[in-house]
Amino acid sequence: MLPPRRHEAVQAADLRMSALYIMTTTPIEPAQWFDGGELPEPVPAHSGVRWANDADVKALVPHFAQIDCIALQFPAFADGRAYSQARQLRRLGYNGRLRASGKAVVLDQALEIRAAGFDEAELREDQSADRWQQWLARQPAEGVFSAARGGFLRR
Repeated sequence: MLPPRRHEAVQAADLRMSALYIMTTTPIEPAQWFDGGELPEPVPAHSGVRWANDADVKALVPHFAQIDCIALQFPAFADGRAYSQARQLRRLGYNGRLRASGKAVVLDQALEIRAAGFDEAELREDQSADRWQQWLARQPAEGVFSAARGGFLRR
């Protein structure tokens, strides 16, 4: 088991949000992104999918091998369906990266985001990546974010 990595700031490549907190040690951006309703057949290898929180994730099962990252949407603060989707995707055997995305991804939900099975969280432009890093640094050393996957901050 590798020791946990400290949070590092590195340059982000073409992100729609201001920052991306990566909770894994492999910050690889998918080669191309598709919206859930527009998946080509067959799905190209190394794809990313933006999936609506009211869509059935079981539709993605046949494409797991081609999908590197699934971005689940948090459109409103009172809408936590993406948490259920993340848990269901993990139960269905998806081992790729799950990204929490949307205007309701906030710092005080970081532990819940990770506990649900997410690997990444997109930050809005009005959110400070430094605040996420400071908050995570105050968490216990054996907390959720210090798993073998390590983690770092990509800006």
